[in-house]
Parts: sequence; structure tokens; C-alpha cells
Amino acid sequence: MLREFIKEKKTCTLKLQVSDWKEAVRAGVDLLVQAGTVEPRYYDSILSMVQEFGPYFVIVPGVAMPHARPEMGAKGTGFSLITLAEPVSFGHEDNDPVDVILCICAKDAADMNETVIVEAMNLFDDEKNIERLRLANSMEEIDSILTDIAAQAED
Repeated sequence: MLREFIKEKKTCTLKLQVSDWKEAVRAGVDLLVQAGTVEPRYYDSILSMVQEFGPYFVIVPGVAMPHARPEMGAKGTGFSLITLAEPVSFGHEDNDPVDVILCICAKDAADMNETVIVEAMNLFDDEKNIERLRLANSMEEIDSILTDIAAQAED
């Protein structure tokens, strides 16, 4: 699902130059808005949750998975992948700086937990996958990486 969504909806930007984490998250959410899976307010929902909980979505070293609850602006299930030209700090004590961002959304809590999180964990389960994403310079490379990960998940 992750690979197909990113490829079909063109929700990937590589080597993006940003000034801070908010700009990085905005870029990821904007791709989801363009894909029709979130409302623009989803971005503000993420910022509100960061104010309340801190950088809860910085999940492993160098990787962030920004998201909000489905009722906070999600219209469907989706993914956007951003790699950064230069890592930025998200304010996470252990996992900063970040240079790989997977924005996610889901139509409901069950879909978030049973589909979206599972897909994301398959992607970030292996440090080699993360490193391959960092080094990718084209959509063809991203497609190949996501195809390999999907095949590993099926094994």
C-alpha cells in the first residue's frame, strides 16, 4: 500500500532543503493535501500535538513520522516521504537530527493501527532501508527500495 500510494499520488520529495522541522512537516503534509487525503488543518493538528506531547513522532534516530489523529483533518489513508538535503532538529533528545520524514494519515484509528503503522514499521524496521532512503536520488530508486521492503514483509 505504501509503495503504491507514493508512486500513484507522487507524494515523495528527495533532498529537500528546509530551514527547520516545521517546514519539513509542512512539505510532507502539503503532499498529502495535494493527494486529497488530509485537510490543510492536519498540519496545525500536528503542531498542536507537538506542543502537548513534544516530538512524539521522531521514532528512531534520523526518522520522523508526523501524524495526528484521524479526526484532526484526515480524509483517507496516505503516506508522503521526504528526505532532507541537510538534517534538522525536531527537539528529540535521542533521535535528532532527522533527515527522513514519512507523514502518515488514516481514515480511522483501526486503519492507523492495523495498516498505516504496520507499513511504516516495515519501512523503518531495518537501518539498511533507512540508509538506502537517505541515499536515494530518484523516484526509481525509491520505488525499488519500497518494492524490496514489501517483498521482505511478505516473507
